[in-house]
Amino acid sequence: MADYHTKTFFGQKKALILTSPAKTVPYIFLSCITRKEDGIWETLAKQEGKTVKISMEEIICILEVLNKKSANWRGSHVFKERKTEIYVGWESEARETIRIKIGEYVKKLRFPGLNLLVLMLEHILKEKVEFATSGTFDIQEKEQMEDEGEYGVFSERITARDGLQIVETTEYGVSSGALEISAKIKVESPKALLITLDSGEEFWIPKSTIHSKYDTSQKQKSLKLLVDKWIIEKNKIVND
Repeated sequence: MADYHTKTFFGQKKALILTSPAKTVPYIFLSCITRKEDGIWETLAKQEGKTVKISMEEIICILEVLNKKSANWRGSHVFKERKTEIYVGWESEARETIRIKIGEYVKKLRFPGLNLLVLMLEHILKEKVEFATSGTFDIQEKEQMEDEGEYGVFSERITARDGLQIVETTEYGVSSGALEISAKIKVESPKALLITLDSGEEFWIPKSTIHSKYDTSQKQKSLKLLVDKWIIEKNKIVND
C-alpha cells in the first residue's frame, strides 16, 4: 500500500491538486492553481495558488456531497489570522458537475475526473482511519504536525434543500484569541447556542468557544459574551 498520494485534475484554466503526504497523518491537502495569461501554470513551490489542509472529518463531509447525500458543504479555515473559505457543491440539481471553491479559486469537475476524485478520497480516508488513528508516528512526521499548531473542528447541519443536508464546518486555530460581543440567547442545544445580535441577526456558536458565564434562562436579556475570535470572523459578526 502506497504511503503518498497526489493527483492533479487539470482543466483549461484551473487545476485541482489532491495530496496525501502520508497515510499516518490525519489530513490531506487540496490546492487550486490557475494558468496565467502567458500560458504558464502557477506552481505551489513558488507559493502560488491556494492550499488548504482538510481533516478526516472534512473528507467525510466532502464525500457526503460527492456521493449525493448532501447538497453542499461549506468550510472555513481560520489559523494565525488567515481565513480561507472552502465550498463543495453541485452546480445544478442534475448533479453532474461539482464546483470546488478554495478562497478565490474555483474548479469544476465532471465525469470521469469527478469519479476518480471520489475513489481517491474514499481510499485515502480508509487508509487514514487504519494508520492515522493507531500505531506510532514517524518522529519527523510528528514534529511536523506539532509545528503546525493545534486545530479544532466545529460542524453543523444547517438546513436541507432538495431533500439533501447542507453541512458547514469550520477548522480553526484554538489559540486565536477571544472578543466580547453583546447578544441574547435564543435557543440552547447540547453543544451550541443560537444567539441574536442587536441587529436581529442570528448565529449558532459552539459552547466550547464561549469563555464567560451565561444564564440561558434570561433569553430576553442582552448579555456580554466572551467568544473565540474565529467564530466571530466566521459569522462576520459586527458588534457596535
